[in-house]
Amino acid sequence: MLFFHASWCPKCRALDEDIEANAIPTGMTIFKVDFDTATDLRQQYGVTLQTTIVYVDDDGELLTKGVLYENTTLDALIAAAP
Repeated sequence: MLFFHASWCPKCRALDEDIEANAIPTGMTIFKVDFDTATDLRQQYGVTLQTTIVYVDDDGELLTKGVLYENTTLDALIAAAP
């Protein structure tokens, strides 16, 4: 999954801290993508807000996406996974 974050975003920092503090399930990989500089990836996946999580398959094809603005926890990220 791709985690579109911005260093200036308090919600992004909260989600990042929760990810770092907890164990990521086996088989799940989270790539942090800088919201401000990765404009090509933002366009490719239609990302308009930071704290967007894009779930992709092994070939990078979009499975689903969501914005974790209200619940910035690893549990919410896992629950939203396809």
